[in-house]
Amino acid sequence: MAKIKILVVEDESIVAKDIQKTLQNLGYNVPAVVSSGNVAIQKAKETNPNLVLMDIVLKGKIDGIETAKQIRSRFGIPVVYLTAHTDDKTLKRAKVTEPFGYIVKPFEDREIKTVIEMALYKAKMENQLEQSQKWLSTTLKSVGDGVIATDATGCIKFMNTAAESITGWSQKEVVGKPLNSIFNAINEKTKKQIENPVVKVLGGDVIIELSNHTILLSKKGTKIHINYSAAPIKDNGGKICGVVLVLRDVTVRKKAEDKLKKSLEEKELLLRELHHRVKNNMQVISSLLRLQSQTITSKESIEIFRECQDRVRSMSLLHEKFYRSRDLLNIDFAEYIQELAEGLVRSYGIDSSKIILKTTVKGVSLGINLAIPCGLLINELTSNSFKHAFPKAARGKVEVSLLSPKKGQIELIVSDNGVGIPKDWDFRKTKSLGLQLVDTLVKDQLGGEIELDRSAGTKFKIKFKQNG
Repeated sequence: MAKIKILVVEDESIVAKDIQKTLQNLGYNVPAVVSSGNVAIQKAKETNPNLVLMDIVLKGKIDGIETAKQIRSRFGIPVVYLTAHTDDKTLKRAKVTEPFGYIVKPFEDREIKTVIEMALYKAKMENQLEQSQKWLSTTLKSVGDGVIATDATGCIKFMNTAAESITGWSQKEVVGKPLNSIFNAINEKTKKQIENPVVKVLGGDVIIELSNHTILLSKKGTKIHINYSAAPIKDNGGKICGVVLVLRDVTVRKKAEDKLKKSLEEKELLLRELHHRVKNNMQVISSLLRLQSQTITSKESIEIFRECQDRVRSMSLLHEKFYRSRDLLNIDFAEYIQELAEGLVRSYGIDSSKIILKTTVKGVSLGINLAIPCGLLINELTSNSFKHAFPKAARGKVEVSLLSPKKGQIELIVSDNGVGIPKDWDFRKTKSLGLQLVDTLVKDQLGGEIELDRSAGTKFKIKFKQNG
């Protein structure tokens, strides 16, 4: 049996490699790994995969949501989003493309396998349903929609087999009777009685276009969801001599729509649960680091563990803010920075009466794709100030500010008035993991630039665009 083929669309090369290896280890075939929407569409056409794992942020002019939309509409290939995006706006756009799953980074092997298997199963069932619907559609076309014809007084003259089936009445039972004797319908939303369409057409010489949200009560009292239209029948002289009413039973489609709606609601709950689990898992990692550090005596090793714990805490705190925020695009970043910095004060045992901490955030809202690297940058640079700027319990001040000097531009500044950094010291070439992370996060994650000002203490100024 041929392996399931999964096309991977991811713009982060390291993450893409990790996903590829994970899928291969799970027994899937990965025919290609691409980083842009246009290439993904071309590869989908060439390789015809069973499934596409799609990141939302991609290189090129179109993002993952637009790419998924085109792949789904052109090739009918199911798409599962594998992304760090969980904001309401993105989810709303993503829903329109009818994804078969949504995996939030970071992921686990078991999680990704479960979602993929469920997506493949759903695609299989959907394909079978689609084939069944096509067969049913062909059969129905052979008999047509329900058709009822009346005379100029609104009494029934003709009813085809489909109309008999929909209403539950036979033609013999209703010929010569007024339409309202069998057409008992209400509006699904307002629950009000539907006006007799024949009377409306005869009275105004109008055509009633396709009318939906209608429930027809059959002869046995069964509620049937229908669409209907009505038009006058005219003789050669243009005189109205009757009305034709066309009925279409859409009960099956309505149930399918309700099922899809419920499925989307379940996915929303799942996304919330996944987000909650990510937050809890970070806490587990932080706890493990703390427990492990208690078993060692080397100060250098303990410091490394504490730094790692602070990094995890910065991301965990951010996930907590996003999880509790009603608007995932506009979390209280000022509160986040304040709590993050205060956590570092406690972590390093800083005497707040000697070292003053000031945070400023103005006019900035960040999605999680920018918020996490920003949080890590603040963590690393603030930690450096606490550790190195004030030797021998010196007094001083540490400031963190996140501003938007102009639309679409973000400026992050972390500064202190401590002893400063030697002029011949290049932070980009240091062996310090923290400052290596700073350089990498600014360049690769934020696509920005960093400037070091040594004129009065130490000031790191980082600029990047709000859209990444």
